[in-house]
Parts: sequence; C-alpha cells; structure tokens
Amino acid sequence: MEREEVSKREMRSFLMPRDPSIDRRFRPRPNKQLRLFDEVLLETSDSSTDCSDTESEYTKTGDEGGSSIDSEMETGPQVFLRLRPVESPSKLYIISECGNVLITSAASNENSSNNVNRMEKHYSFTNIFDSQVGQRDIYDKCVGPRIIDEECVTIMAYGTSGSGKTYTLLGDSVRAGIIPRALEHIFTLYNKQVYMAAKLKLVNARMVILEDDVTMKEMQIRRQLLALCPDMQAQHQRLKQVIHGDHEFEEKPAEEVSVMIWVSFVEIYNELVYDLLTLPPRQQNMEARRKNLKIVCNKGQVFIKGLTSIFVRSSEEALKLLRLGQQRLTYASTAVNANSSRSHCVFTVDVLKYHRTGMTTQNSYKFCDLAGSERVDKTGTIGSRLKEAQSINTSLMVLGRCLDAASSTKKKANADVIPYRDSKLTMLLQAALLGKERLAMIVTVTPLDKYYEENLNVLSFASIAKNILFKQQLVKQHNTRYSLFAEYSSTGDSRDRQYIEELEAQNISLRAEVERLNYDIVLKLQLQEEKLRKELTDTFEASIQTNLKQCEERQERKIAMLNREFEAKIASIKRKYEEQIEDLQDEIEELKSPNSDIEIIDDE
Repeated sequence: MEREEVSKREMRSFLMPRDPSIDRRFRPRPNKQLRLFDEVLLETSDSSTDCSDTESEYTKTGDEGGSSIDSEMETGPQVFLRLRPVESPSKLYIISECGNVLITSAASNENSSNNVNRMEKHYSFTNIFDSQVGQRDIYDKCVGPRIIDEECVTIMAYGTSGSGKTYTLLGDSVRAGIIPRALEHIFTLYNKQVYMAAKLKLVNARMVILEDDVTMKEMQIRRQLLALCPDMQAQHQRLKQVIHGDHEFEEKPAEEVSVMIWVSFVEIYNELVYDLLTLPPRQQNMEARRKNLKIVCNKGQVFIKGLTSIFVRSSEEALKLLRLGQQRLTYASTAVNANSSRSHCVFTVDVLKYHRTGMTTQNSYKFCDLAGSERVDKTGTIGSRLKEAQSINTSLMVLGRCLDAASSTKKKANADVIPYRDSKLTMLLQAALLGKERLAMIVTVTPLDKYYEENLNVLSFASIAKNILFKQQLVKQHNTRYSLFAEYSSTGDSRDRQYIEELEAQNISLRAEVERLNYDIVLKLQLQEEKLRKELTDTFEASIQTNLKQCEERQERKIAMLNREFEAKIASIKRKYEEQIEDLQDEIEELKSPNSDIEIIDDE
C-alpha cells in the first residue's frame, strides 16, 4: 500500500503541478536570476521625465535572488557629460532631478505653435556636470578613483569641435585639467618609491630590465628632450599649489617596491601615426622628417613599433614633455573653432613597478583627446581641411561601431566581431574596447540651439557606450628571471634622496667626461694619422721627384750620346762625298786642259 501511495504522489498531474522549487532529479539550474523586462524598462524610461523610479529599477537589477553577483564582476565604461558654460544656454537641454539624465526636446513640426508637438529624448550618464562644476569635481569623479585603485584606465574626451574637450584634459594656466592633476596625483602617491634611474622599460609591450649602457642612453635622450622643452617652472609651481589646494592626495604607505614612470605622446593624423616626443633631426624640413609608425598586435598586446618613451622623475618633467608634444600637434582654423585640432592624440603614462620578490607590474593611464566631430556644411572645410574632416569622422564612426558591437555581444550569441582593426584609433585603444582596461568617456556638449543636431549625434554615441558591459579582468603580474637591482627604497629620507641624485649626476657627468676624453683620443689619433699620411705622401712625392730627375738626366745623357753618334756618322758621310766631289772636279779640270784630246764644243 505504501508503494502504491508513493507512485501515485510521483505521478504527474495537470491539476496539481510540482512545486518548481523541488527537483528530485537534481537537474542543473542557472546560478544567476535574469530579469526579462530590463530592456522594456530601459525603453519606457526614455519617455518619462521622472527618473527616480527608473533609477531604483536599475539598482534593483541583479539584487533579487541573492546569487546575482558571481566571482566575476561585470562592469561597463563610465560615461560623463559636461555642459560648456555659455551666456544664454538653450532650453532644449534639461537635467533631470536625479542629476544623471539629460532630457533633450525639440519641436517635431516646425509649424507647430505653443510647443504642442514636442519630441523628447532621455540620455542617462554616470554623472552630468553643468556649467557650475569645476575641474576639481570632474577629476575626483572621473580619474581620481582609478589612480587610487591602481587600475589601467583609458580616458577619452569626445564632443563637437569647440565644446571644451582640450580644456577638460589640459585646463589653462590657472585651472589645471585632469592630466596635470593626474600627474601630480601619481607622483604624490609614489613619492618615496620613485626610482631615479631608468632600469625598467616597456619594450614592445614587454617589461625588460635595461643594461647600464642602455640606461645611460635613455637618460641622455631624456636630458636632450627636456632641454628642448619650454621653461615652465613658475607655471608648474602655481599649478601645483592650485592642485594641492583642491585635493588632498595621500602618499602610499612604504613598500619594498621601485616605481619607474614613463610617458609617451602620439598623434593620429589622416590615419597615420606620428611620434610627438622624438628628437628632431638635423634636417630643416619638418614635414619631410615625420615618420609614420606602425601599430603592432602581438599575443593580445598592442604597441606602437618605434615609439619614443621618456623616463620622468617628477610631474614637472612630465608636464614639460606634454607641452612639447602639444607644440607639435596639427591645428587649423575652421568656421566653428579658430584653433581646432585636426588629429587624435593619446598621452600615455606607464607606471612600472619592480617588487623585491622579483615581480613586475604595470599600470597604464591613457588620456585620449579625440578630434571634434564636425559637419562640413557648418565648419566650411575645403581642400586639405576637408580631407582631415573625412578622416576624423571615419575614425569616430569606426569607434562608434566598435562600441556598438561591444554592447551587443552581451545581448545575443551571434553578435558581430568588434571591428577595431578598421581604424588606427580603435587599434590603439582596443584594450579598452575589449574590456581589458577600464574605460571612461567624458562627453562635452555646447548647449546652444545651433548645435542641436550635432549634440544629438554625440549623445547617441555616448548612450551606446553607456550600455556596454565588460567582464572585469584583473591586471596580470609578470614574473621576471632577472635578479634584484639596487633600488631606492622608501626607508630613505630626503638627504638620502639628495645624495643619490648627486651620485647619479656625478655618474652622468663622469660618463660625459669619459666620452669627451674618448673623443679627444680619437681626435688625436685622427690627427696623428693625418700627419703620418702627410709625411708618407711627402716622402713618396720626394722619391717620385728624384726618380723623375734621374730619368731626365739619363734621357739627356742618352740623347747627347745619340747626337754624338749621329754627328760622327754625318761627318763620315760628308767626308766621303767631299772626296768624291774633289775627284770629279779634278776630272773636269783635266778635260778642260789644252792638251786634252777631247774638244769642247761651245754652244754658241
């Protein structure tokens, strides 16, 4: 009876279905609960002005079920919006009450009155900065946390031409941008751990320990480039005071690690990559000497072959090199911006760490200033400016396609491959586009009516990036087979640092003195060689002259002897013919004598 009851309970029934929480067959179940209406919520949130409910739905996603967070966290790029301060901002741009949604509205029909037919679009961002937000708050929310967490990050500034991208990155002489603040933050963070010699460097995306002669060569290249930079000591001190007044950068606790910081600066102009920190050659023609560099991808690592990377020991040196690269950038005047950048530029700060255990780690910070997206009919570009605008828009279009493909890979299995090879810009930034590095985008917009269509394109581009989800990947640490090198540890005080700097300066001066002495020795050897060559030449010339003189004398003697022989022969012949003449004359006289039997007939 009991078996029959059990079999009856296990029989399937359409009236009394089994509790879905009970599975006696222990079939596999997904560990993560999915919300099927998230996409519907995203679409409906675009048509409402109140974002409080929408924001709560976003925060609740993945929290229900208790097992939504796995060992692998999923994160996406942070997209920030900055509105440029203008005298009379347009009413078409409204920031929602929650502060992270921008509402744009425009009349759907030009003949409509009283704003009856309006078309609204909602764009959500990580943060929106209005005209009242300064450079300090932008850095604290966009860049500062990434440097504190020691993460590889790519910061992109994107927007229309003249919307304030370069100002956000660089600032001016009074209000420092995020790049000078990041440099000051990095050198303050690793204050006592900064190594004073270039012993560790990235060569073709691999960290190698340099030999002493290579180290000295790098230090000489560094000194030569810094000598070309403009003097900005007073400006740097002023910016340093402003930055430290705005922020309270904390110094990292003492660790047994040596930190070496390198900077590089490249320009992508008309799909060609140029180095902005290379030493100028002796040729005067600047355009002819620019060499196009090649972007190489080897085993998942992307690097620019032949790119100049400069070792820096302070934020002032890094800022000098940044200003030097800016002077070499390509600028031109358009109808929208009098000093418009005609290329994309990427300033990279590589922080290389050598631990006492032999482990090497790397943190890279890329600051990308994208050229302004522009419409030809408004900028009025023609000729070479038109070609530049086409290259800029093409590369930005490829960047948008890459972001769109990255956002679609999480939604469907047969998503398109990310086409990062279609442009030099996306090839260089493929680590961030593939989720191997943190990606943050600062979108700048000029809130005026005449830029409404361009701003919609920019905002649509930003909304694509906001929907990307990447799996968080940890920065890999590379072991090294090299032994430990002498490092400047954090236990030393300022006197030790000064003493080490003096020793390094003396070492460099001694090596320069050795090079000078070697040059003097080589010069003396060259002079001795020239003197010996001259002596040998003079000896050979004297010997040749003597031989010529002797030859002339022998020729003269031979000619004299031959002359004497010819004169003797002529004399003998002359005597012979004279005797014959005398004999003939005697015969004639005998014939003329009266006693001669021969009668001479007179012609008359």
